[in-house]
Amino acid sequence: MNKFLSPLFCLLLLSLTGCGAINRVISGFVVPTSVTIEGVTYRSGFYGELYPMFEVGDIGSDTLQKDILYDDGMHKFRRVDFERHDWVHSYIGEYSGGVVYCAENEWEQMLDYYADPINFEYYYGVGYYISEKAVNIPAIDPQKFDELLAFGKENEYNPFGERSNEKVMQKARKIPEAEFQEGVCFYKVSKDGYFTTIKSPMYFVHNGKLLLVFFHDAGLDEVVAVDVPDKLGQYFIDLMEQYQQ
Repeated sequence: MNKFLSPLFCLLLLSLTGCGAINRVISGFVVPTSVTIEGVTYRSGFYGELYPMFEVGDIGSDTLQKDILYDDGMHKFRRVDFERHDWVHSYIGEYSGGVVYCAENEWEQMLDYYADPINFEYYYGVGYYISEKAVNIPAIDPQKFDELLAFGKENEYNPFGERSNEKVMQKARKIPEAEFQEGVCFYKVSKDGYFTTIKSPMYFVHNGKLLLVFFHDAGLDEVVAVDVPDKLGQYFIDLMEQYQQ
C-alpha cells in the first residue's frame, strides 16, 4: 500500500463524517474520533481498549434509540438511553459492538470512570475453546488482572502479522491435546453493563501451573502453550480454587 496519501484522498477522509469530524483508520475501518451533531461535539476513546457491548442481544443494544439521530452517508448514529449522560453510538470500527461517543463536556469524567477498577465486575469464564460459563470473582487485585491482561496481549497468537509469532514460539511448549481438560479466560465488565475486556486469550492449568494457549495444533493433536510467570499464575489458580462452582 502506498505510504503517501494524495491530497484528494485526505480531503475525502475528512469529509466522511461531516462537520468537524476527525478520523483514524483502524484495521482498515475509517473511524471518526469525534462527530458534531445538532451543535454538540461527541468524542470517542473514553473507554480505552474496552470492548463496547452493543451487539444484538447485549444489554447495550437494548438501550439504543431506534430512530437514526444522524446519518452522514456512511455512518448512522443513534442516541444511547443512558440516564444523566449524553452518548451516541454507531456500528462502525473493528468491533461488532461498534463505537460509543460521549458529549465532549463529560469526556474527562467518563475517562476517569472507566479507568477506575472499582467500577467493574471481574469474572473467569470456563469452557473448552470458548467461555461457556461465567464465575464471578468478587475479590481480585486489579493490578494482577492488568498484569495478566498485558501478558496475554503480548503472548497471544496473532494471525494477522501485526506482531511476529516467532518470539513467542521460542518459549512455547507442546502438550498432548488429551491433557487439555478445560480452558479459562479472565475478563471484566463495567458495572453499567456497557463495556468489557475481550474474552481471550484462553488459559488452562497443567501440572499445577497456569499456561496460556498459544494455539491448538489439530494435525499433531497438541496444544502449544506459554507458561504464565509463576507468581502471577499461582495467584489466578488460587482465585479459581477459591471461587470455583
